[in-house]
Amino acid sequence: MRPERPIHLSILCLCLLSCLLSTRISYAQDAKSNEPTVHSRQSSTAEKEAAERFRRGLSLFNESEYALALIELERAYQLAPNFRALYNIGLVNIQLGRYANATHSLERYLQDGTAEVAKARREEVQGLLNDLKLRTATLTLLSKGVGIEVVFDGKVLGATPFREPLLIDAGEHTLRASAIGFAPKTYTFSLAGQDEETIHVVLDPLPRTEPLRIATPTRTVFWPGFVAAGVLSAGAVASGIIMLDARSDLESLKDKPGSGGQARSDTAQRANVAAMSTDVLTGLALVTTGVSVYLSLRKVRSQRERDRSPDIAISPRGMGATVHF
Repeated sequence: MRPERPIHLSILCLCLLSCLLSTRISYAQDAKSNEPTVHSRQSSTAEKEAAERFRRGLSLFNESEYALALIELERAYQLAPNFRALYNIGLVNIQLGRYANATHSLERYLQDGTAEVAKARREEVQGLLNDLKLRTATLTLLSKGVGIEVVFDGKVLGATPFREPLLIDAGEHTLRASAIGFAPKTYTFSLAGQDEETIHVVLDPLPRTEPLRIATPTRTVFWPGFVAAGVLSAGAVASGIIMLDARSDLESLKDKPGSGGQARSDTAQRANVAAMSTDVLTGLALVTTGVSVYLSLRKVRSQRERDRSPDIAISPRGMGATVHF
């Protein structure tokens, strides 16, 4: 499956030579122009850097540093796209065991090269592609949800929906799907060459959690008791006024010559009755006020105890308790 290194070196040398020749031609054309444009100077700089990176990739390939060689070759292709470089990129991917990437590069090489690819080279590349089919598989991702992020073997593939099947390397793989408001799910599977696998990405929504409740002060005052206490207090005040008025009259009768004993007795009795009423009403008002305060405080305490009682929630993910303060 993997071509011999001498074949790789010869091919890389040929591509390097073609790249250098194209660079020299571009330089010759720029030299003939009396007024080179900014675009031509930028293009010449990019081609010069691409040639340098191509040489560096060739050197790294000779040192068996395939991963670094691939980086340099891909960067050279980005700077100065040339379909011939895709052939070398495909071969290096084969050395790294990245068969799906190699397939993409070699197919693009044949597509972009068209008639410029010699018949012998086209047959060679087609043979490589046939061999790569035995080392790749097809994965189709289906999902009713939109915007589900998919991570394949640690690399982000994108978000659903995926319109086309994915060409992947044969072997063991891990796929992780996640979305806001849903529990992430991981799929682990193993595919052989030419397998076709379909995964239906379905996520379960997370259980809803109640928002934090903030206890607000509640005024549970025992109004009937306080109203009764107010009425009793008013009666005590009225009885007190009557008592004071009767005592004042009694003092006036004592100082008044010729006042009868019956008048003094009636006035004294009226004063005593008013005094007794005042004491009784005052006592009842105090008792009623105390009872009303007690009942009001008891309601507030009961409400707070209900608010502080723990809420226990049971879900498929476990059990939890929430205490309100």
